[in-house]
Amino acid sequence: MYHNDIMRALMRERARDMRTEGEAARAGSVARRAREYWADRMPGPGRGRRPRPAARRGGAAPAREA
Repeated sequence: MYHNDIMRALMRERARDMRTEGEAARAGSVARRAREYWADRMPGPGRGRRPRPAARRGGAAPAREA
């Protein structure tokens, strides 16, 4: 193998690695921004959260205490 072929292969491998790192960094950034966005949108304690309705039992009567 000639010097140019070796250097070209090394640069191609390095460029591929850098692209992979860049894609991972962008994916992490998008995930972080999405978490922040949904954290702001979701109601939390003290933000006027409505209580959840009681679970339906399919028409069954509630259990009686003896």
